[in-house]
Amino acid sequence: MPGETRLRGPAGAAGVTGVASRLGRIERCLRASSAALSPHAIVCGHALAGVLAVPGSATAAPVIIDQTSVLPLAIFGGALSFALLSAFWLIRERARTGEENTELRASFAGLRADRDRLAALVEVKDQRIVVWDGSAEKPKVLGHLAQSQDAPREAERFLAFGSWLKADSASRLEAAIAALREGGNQFNTSLETAEGSMFEAQGRVSGGHAFVRFLPLDSMRSELARLEAEHDKLGRRFSLLDALLEKLPDAFWIAGRDGKLVYANPAYAGAVDLDDPEKAIEENRPLFDSKERQIIQSALEAGGHFHGQLPAVVSGDRRMMEASCAGNENGSAGIAIDRSDVDAVRATLKHTIASHEQTFDHLATAIAIFDSRQKLQFHNSAFQRLWELSAADLEGHPSNGDLLEMLRSSRRLPETPDWRKWKEGLLATYQSTDAKEESWHLPDGRTLRVIINPQNQGGTSWVFENVTEELALRSNYNSLMRMQGETLDHLTEAVAVFGSDGKIRLTNPAFLTLWGVEKPGDIEGQHVNELSARIEPYLDDPEKWDSLRLEITGVRDDRDDLLDRLELNTGMILDYHLVHLPAGQSMLTFADMTAAANVERALKERNDALEESGALKNRFLQHVSYELRAPLTSIAGFAEILSSDMPGKLNAKQKEYLEYISQASDVLKTLIDDVLDLATIDAGAMVLDLDRVDFESVIEESIAMQAESLKRFRLKTGVFIDPAAAGMIGDQARIRQVLHNLLANAIEAAPDGSTVCVEVRKQDSSVELSVQDEGPGIPENRLATIFERFESGGGQKRGAGLGLAIVRSLVELHGGEVRIEQGEKRGARFVCVFPYRPTASRQAAE
Repeated sequence: MPGETRLRGPAGAAGVTGVASRLGRIERCLRASSAALSPHAIVCGHALAGVLAVPGSATAAPVIIDQTSVLPLAIFGGALSFALLSAFWLIRERARTGEENTELRASFAGLRADRDRLAALVEVKDQRIVVWDGSAEKPKVLGHLAQSQDAPREAERFLAFGSWLKADSASRLEAAIAALREGGNQFNTSLETAEGSMFEAQGRVSGGHAFVRFLPLDSMRSELARLEAEHDKLGRRFSLLDALLEKLPDAFWIAGRDGKLVYANPAYAGAVDLDDPEKAIEENRPLFDSKERQIIQSALEAGGHFHGQLPAVVSGDRRMMEASCAGNENGSAGIAIDRSDVDAVRATLKHTIASHEQTFDHLATAIAIFDSRQKLQFHNSAFQRLWELSAADLEGHPSNGDLLEMLRSSRRLPETPDWRKWKEGLLATYQSTDAKEESWHLPDGRTLRVIINPQNQGGTSWVFENVTEELALRSNYNSLMRMQGETLDHLTEAVAVFGSDGKIRLTNPAFLTLWGVEKPGDIEGQHVNELSARIEPYLDDPEKWDSLRLEITGVRDDRDDLLDRLELNTGMILDYHLVHLPAGQSMLTFADMTAAANVERALKERNDALEESGALKNRFLQHVSYELRAPLTSIAGFAEILSSDMPGKLNAKQKEYLEYISQASDVLKTLIDDVLDLATIDAGAMVLDLDRVDFESVIEESIAMQAESLKRFRLKTGVFIDPAAAGMIGDQARIRQVLHNLLANAIEAAPDGSTVCVEVRKQDSSVELSVQDEGPGIPENRLATIFERFESGGGQKRGAGLGLAIVRSLVELHGGEVRIEQGEKRGARFVCVFPYRPTASRQAAE
């Protein structure tokens, strides 16, 4: 039947029934999920039922099993298959793990054997190994040196190589170890201990380890190592000696037994005109001629050495050489030092001494020098002239005492009551270290200033200065001072001299009369503060006198002279002048300026009247300007209406006249605006609107305003703006007005067809705005008045003369200044200097 499976087996229906009953129990537990099984699971159940059929049954009764009862059997079969596969995989893994364990045991045994072998090698007697592991600073010390007692057994003492090795061995070993650890440079070197034992050090690198093996040497190898160390020491010494000889500026050579050169330094090669010492050796080029060489050879055969000066030709010049040579059975060696420079210095010194002697001969002061034996060694001609000595008197280097006796016998020395004692006192300076100074009054009326100065090498130098004229000059000076005193007494100005202490040192009668002092003794020596008690009652304002008094008593180094005026309550007007003198002194003068002050006052009143007249003129102009503005505005307005053809059409002539009326109105309006601006500045009512200035727009607008004039006179413009000037703070409208006026002035002065240049440049903390024309320039006599009001710029097209005055006022209102420079070729250059960052808004220019 469809959906059934027929099973047959020898066990019959009973066996199958038992299996069916067991499956029935499982079926009841899983019946709820049987509907979800796939047909594949049903087929697996059929196969399992076939396996469970009892074999050997020839005629087994067919057993019918439903598909839903095969599901548990299929699940059981899957689980059994998974268990079998897992067991098979586990058996294979256990086998592989066993093989790996066997291999690891074998490798471990090999490593243990290697370790034992290495330990046996390290523990060999009479060797010690120092190992550095990677970057570790402290090394490991392995092994020991059993047979040697020179190397310490402790690891730390052993690593202190300088404590048990000789210095050169220790330094050589430490340098080799450093090169081994840093660069992997292997080495073998012999070391000598402080006790004389020899070791061999072997440095090697393996992997990340560096190690040094120390091995003692046997007697033969030790001797060989000692010889090698001695050879190395001698080599180092010879290398130093060779380096010294190579750099030695003096010629050095070594000759063999046969007298031929075996060594020469570069200085020797240069002395014999060769570049290479080897070439000098090859050619056996001698330094000295045959005669000098024979002298050296004879000295070497006689005593084994030679020292002396011999001539030699070096670079074509004959020079004196100081030669030192030594020789034995192995040959000879020598050095030659060029002493020509020393001889030149000696000659120069001799020449200098002669020059000094010649200089002393031209001195008016008499000089004599005696040596330690009191013998005359030098004297100048002034000495001989002073004492009227002949050449015969000074021959044979007479002694100091003999010269004194000679001068006394000729009555040329001062008269003294005890000659012997006076002479012994003079000669005692030879045993003294201090100089001695005396004044001698000679019988012929001359006065000498005598200085006796002991020398460090013994002996003395005597200086005789004739001060007769000096004393006469001093007398004349005193007379001159008395004459100046008389002159001072007759001056009309009051004069007083104060010392550095503020006390009166000198006065004249005019000073005493001015302040009511009867005689000089009443105020002589008084302090300036005491003098104040006499002066202050005459003063209405004592502050000036106080400042004057403080300046007299001040101790500042930079004191300035004072010049001012005092007005007394008596009506007298005094001009005082305080002059600072040397040594902290001061001179105070008073001049009566009453009459001059009255004249000055009258002139000042007249000047005030003139200024008032000018102010009245300005007020009149302001009033007229205000009164003119209204009708001018009407005229300009009606002119504009007529030009628009609203009242009626105008002919060409009428339009031309109307254009003249408009131009004249604009000119008059500009003139009135300038007058009003000047009036506003004079009144102090103008305030700047400070902001960042855009010079590019300022220049463009100013040129555009003058475009018609530029076109009319065929003028070109050149513009340069420094980018660094951007950001300047100022009143842009007023700066535009400044530039407009400068351009108008330049147009008036510039010839037709020329160029007007406008430049803006940043200079430190300021900005320069300049306008230059190519006109005739500004005459020198007009530079001082060019910025005055109603002064024209002097061009061929003259204006009203207010533009430059407004320029100066507006620039000064910004805190700047205006200057005029002559052009490089021609014309004038007006430069306005504005502060880049004004400190405050200024309201009006003074």
